[in-house]
Amino acid sequence: MLNILKSFTDAKKSNLVILIKNKFDLENYNFLNLENSILLKIDNIFEEQKNTFLKVYTWKDDFEEIIFLFYLDIKKDIFVFLWENIDKIPEKIIFSYNKDNILLDSIILWKYDYIEYKSEKKELELNVVCEDSQIKNLTQRLATLKNITDNRDLVNKPSCDKTPDKYVQIIKNIKFKNTKIKVIDYEEIKRLWLNLIEAVWRASNYKPRLVILERIVDKKLPTIWLVWKWITFDTWGLHIKPENHMDDMKIDMAWSSTLLWTMKEIDEKEIKCNIICALPIAENSISWDAFRPWDIIKSYCGKTVEIVNTDAEWRLVLADSMSYISKNYKLESITTVATLTWACIYALWYNYAWIMWNNRQFIDNLLNNETFEKYWELPFWDFYIEKTKWKISDLVNITELVYTWCSMWWAFLANFVLNNERFTHIDMVWPWFVKEKYWLYNVWATWFWVDSLSKMILNYGK
Repeated sequence: MLNILKSFTDAKKSNLVILIKNKFDLENYNFLNLENSILLKIDNIFEEQKNTFLKVYTWKDDFEEIIFLFYLDIKKDIFVFLWENIDKIPEKIIFSYNKDNILLDSIILWKYDYIEYKSEKKELELNVVCEDSQIKNLTQRLATLKNITDNRDLVNKPSCDKTPDKYVQIIKNIKFKNTKIKVIDYEEIKRLWLNLIEAVWRASNYKPRLVILERIVDKKLPTIWLVWKWITFDTWGLHIKPENHMDDMKIDMAWSSTLLWTMKEIDEKEIKCNIICALPIAENSISWDAFRPWDIIKSYCGKTVEIVNTDAEWRLVLADSMSYISKNYKLESITTVATLTWACIYALWYNYAWIMWNNRQFIDNLLNNETFEKYWELPFWDFYIEKTKWKISDLVNITELVYTWCSMWWAFLANFVLNNERFTHIDMVWPWFVKEKYWLYNVWATWFWVDSLSKMILNYGK
């Protein structure tokens, strides 16, 4: 529960949280009339110029406790400082809104909990004091945070409740105002010869779909296309996933969910481009009908692909989706998003997603974005694309001839750009989920991309 208030005295028996970056910030809280002993402690903190957490018990009617977060040593990242301390903050709080969003974002994202399946649902009670001049900024930011947490809810939802058919219904239930939803069902997938998507689905009882979201602002403007894989559960197919990794796979659709809520984020905002978003939805399961290692499948664009590893299903559904959109829409650029490889973990850990190739506007925008979602650019070489070509088929979905895993997975997809569109790949690697609380990520689904990718789209063409 979140309440927007005009005064600190409007929420009784709450806990006041105050972020202090300098002495001037304290002037806004002179009404507290703090005791001399507390003021002395605060003076010592300012003298030492250190980052610290200070909890003050009060006997006043207005507040149970006053919690100071002193961020005075800027050598430490403010988000990391808040991450280290926000878990100490109670569930019922009141704080002042600042247009930099730092405290608001940190509290809502860190305190997020997935409660849909809980019998007893305990929610935060947040009271935000906001000046009239900042109400618009606050409500807009709260809408963005709602899209982020809705994304987390969808990713955290168990696979039994987000099979491809249920997923399509979830998408249809989202209240878009300016975005058109088109669903290509299984019969149409077969008729169109989207064979790579069909092959990945084959072992499952839940038929695949290809969902296309269209935000057409003006046909004279450039059209950019985003495609993300949406595997509702991934067993690795016949290359069955080891037990200690299988539990991760309910969130193998995290990047598509993120794109869905990114589209919701920009749905009512002014943009200088048209957006086509493709979501190939399937389940990679196991049965006697499953596609096999060394099968050769003809893709939508006519290129044949030999299947070396059935866990490389994501590049198959992305490949057919890319070709379909490239053929049927006039595009300026294509951007794919997935976790194509875990190899970047060893370089980037939870902190960064990686990006590569030739849409400089996309890449530079993401590298320089002002959110706390960070990106790192990797080099690319056409040599990698050549190494995806194969002996008895046009392409192979995994090759061990070159050990630059990140680049090779992207290079496979480059073969399915049909009209020389600018092509960029963004890979989430580990920022998509965590198994322990880390920074502003809570357990399991993070928020990654909704904020930075929507800002990139809003700035495109400006």
